[in-house]
Amino acid sequence: MLPRERAEKILTLHAAGWPVQAIADHIGHSHQTVRDYINGRRTPGIRAPRPSLLTEPLASYCRQRLAEDPHLRTRVLFKEVADLGFQGSQRTFYRELDRRRRLLALTDRQETNSQEEDPQIPSGISRTLTRRHERTPVLPQRVAPIAGETLNSYLARIAQANHLTATEVLAVLPTWFSTKTNNIDDRAQHHMLALAATQALHELAHLSGTTPAGLAHALPAFGTDESPVRATTACHRCTARLGISEPVPVHLPIHHKVCTRHGIWLSDLGEPHLDLSICHEITTAQHRANRLLRRFTPQQLILAHQTAVEAVPPWPVSPAAVPHHWRYRLLALQTHNHQRGIPTDLDTYTHAAIYPDAIELAAAVLAKHPHDPARSTGENSPHLRTAAPAVHGHFATQDSSPQVRAAASGTTR
Repeated sequence: MLPRERAEKILTLHAAGWPVQAIADHIGHSHQTVRDYINGRRTPGIRAPRPSLLTEPLASYCRQRLAEDPHLRTRVLFKEVADLGFQGSQRTFYRELDRRRRLLALTDRQETNSQEEDPQIPSGISRTLTRRHERTPVLPQRVAPIAGETLNSYLARIAQANHLTATEVLAVLPTWFSTKTNNIDDRAQHHMLALAATQALHELAHLSGTTPAGLAHALPAFGTDESPVRATTACHRCTARLGISEPVPVHLPIHHKVCTRHGIWLSDLGEPHLDLSICHEITTAQHRANRLLRRFTPQQLILAHQTAVEAVPPWPVSPAAVPHHWRYRLLALQTHNHQRGIPTDLDTYTHAAIYPDAIELAAAVLAKHPHDPARSTGENSPHLRTAAPAVHGHFATQDSSPQVRAAASGTTR
């Protein structure tokens, strides 16, 4: 590089009309140097940049290798590019690689600053949050949550709908989800997890294309309600409307026994659902239980229900009472659901058949002693028609009385 005064003198002599040969002889430099300053290839006072030995193809190769293996050692990378034709020393390679990294970081900062200055970002929205959401992936297939669905089940359905694995879905979500899914009860809120629950909720909503409010309402993992629940599977007709054929494990309120929309008895986890279309009084009993919750807590209702189950008469008191007895209902349910391929030797039938009678007695129990339902049952209770405790278990048709068999056969025929 020529001193600034000498370089500026070249430009002055050229402006005065001197030829290149005369300027070169007067200054004492080569013709090419004079032509570089005259033609603008060099600027007075600025050193001409050295040609980079790390050519663009080699630089692209380095970027790809570092992207594929972020822990790749620079020494190993130097050996690779040397085999590809890099002619500089190891120190030169380090210097060139560092210069390109700094240029790349400067470009990223300029792009970030331009995004921050973008007037299209609405006021009141955090730019940091906006940039994070722009980088957060959004899965193409939107998956709606089922009311009460477990977190593991929902993440598995998201992965299946988008042809991914559950591990791949967890990889793009906060670590809150990995910790949460390892717990047996995803409703348990550890004090350390509760702090990050809101952020995790918004991340999952953004990933799945749903709303945070909808997820918080449907998934107990994000809820704060500590009411007792029961583990079961969602109504298969409700899930079929959403195109779901597999059972969906859910946590429902402990008093929720019947899907009143489709008339389905929601059995315990692992047992088949029962079709209640032949016994509408069971669905009516569920509505009555829901109304009782307006005055009593779920715990009071369940205690009264359990106490009332033991007080339901096990056999009809007379032939005229057969059509209104729970054993008649039991045989009707067994006959109707056996046609759907459901075995008849399940305790679920007994639980469903006795439910209307138990809810009726539970209402009387709560009306008499709302704070201590157990006091209102027993053989000497004045307001309940109590007989010997009902025998829980399987009741086959051949074990029933002739009146019950005749009534059941007449109904299901």
